[in-house]
Amino acid sequence: MKTKFMKFAVSLLVITAVVFSGCSKKEEEEKKVEKKELTKIEKIKEKGEITIGTSPDYPPFESIDDNGNVVGFDIDLAKEIAGELGVKPKFVSMGFDSIITAVKNGQVDIGMSSFSVNEERKMSIDFSKPYISTAQVILVKEDSAIRSAKDLEKAVIAVQMGTTGAEAAKELKDVEIKTVEDSNVATMMLDNGSVRAVVIDIAIAKELASRHSFRVLETPLNKEETAIVIQKGNDDLTQGINTALDKIMSDGRYEQIKTKWDVK
Repeated sequence: MKTKFMKFAVSLLVITAVVFSGCSKKEEEEKKVEKKELTKIEKIKEKGEITIGTSPDYPPFESIDDNGNVVGFDIDLAKEIAGELGVKPKFVSMGFDSIITAVKNGQVDIGMSSFSVNEERKMSIDFSKPYISTAQVILVKEDSAIRSAKDLEKAVIAVQMGTTGAEAAKELKDVEIKTVEDSNVATMMLDNGSVRAVVIDIAIAKELASRHSFRVLETPLNKEETAIVIQKGNDDLTQGINTALDKIMSDGRYEQIKTKWDVK
């Protein structure tokens, strides 16, 4: 009897251990599901807010109005994208050259500040689908004798740090390049005669020419596509933004924003 009882007790312990082991495994699986990390777009939706890095010194795309608000074509488009994602936009002003780093480090969710798509940038960040075509051009004083890039020989020109305009300027021969942190500084330098030209995005150049005694040279240095900067590997967020852009571009809102800011 003692032997049988012991066998029974051992069997009971084994069965109990198996049952509890099964429960333990089930609990572990449930915990794994609970601890599953949210994707980027899920985190944004859970927070109810998307943070957008921008450098507000590039009218008509982004600038500061008289009331201290960030405004512009990119800003209005970003607001529509945020609405499509079901969240509120939060704009974070910073130097243009800092935005990609901020996106890479997760300090902001996306960067939207007239970013041209190029292969070098693609190595460290992802882009949305392009939302506008642009070009880098030469901006000079209205009464300048400069008519083409060839006339810039031995001239001092200004470019904004980190921009594709700065890269395009490197292709110009026999010029001295002054790199500044802010496009407004480059404009001031042109206005006061510190430089003879500025290499800048065509839409911004036209905006500046309409408000100052400047002239845009007809032949662009290159042509580019503009897109939104996204942290690399967040395909869900990229897809969500692309879907939002498709809807905004197809239902008339995109053209309304272009008309409002006189963007061609």
